[in-house]
Amino acid sequence: MNIFQKSVVVAIVTFILDFTFHYFMTNPMETMTYFVLKFFLSFFVAAGFFSLNKFNMYPEKRIFFAAIAGLIFSTLMSVYYRAWELGEAGVPFGSRAPDIFGIVRSSIMFPAVWWLGHASFFFVGVIVAMKLSKK
Repeated sequence: MNIFQKSVVVAIVTFILDFTFHYFMTNPMETMTYFVLKFFLSFFVAAGFFSLNKFNMYPEKRIFFAAIAGLIFSTLMSVYYRAWELGEAGVPFGSRAPDIFGIVRSSIMFPAVWWLGHASFFFVGVIVAMKLSKK
């Protein structure tokens, strides 16, 4: 598998996991624009990740690098989302994110679940791509 193919796998897995999370665990559902942006962002972050020399030089540390890439992906998506809230949508900071069933919006768990959850979707995508590329 080349970098493009692995990046497409990461983007597809990230998209599917994120869509499933939003469908079953949040209200209201996110827009299709959000998911399209997430697909492209995950593709480009994955392409950068798989292009890193450190990724290729240290195969024993790939899981660690994948976790860091997931956190970077989630941070970039959060920055975009908050900028969109404040700029284009004109809504108060933090008010646009859908509610997560079972987690109080005012608790520290709310942003932590968003950040770590979305990072884990990307991380799983990288793991799937790495497993598929070994075959």
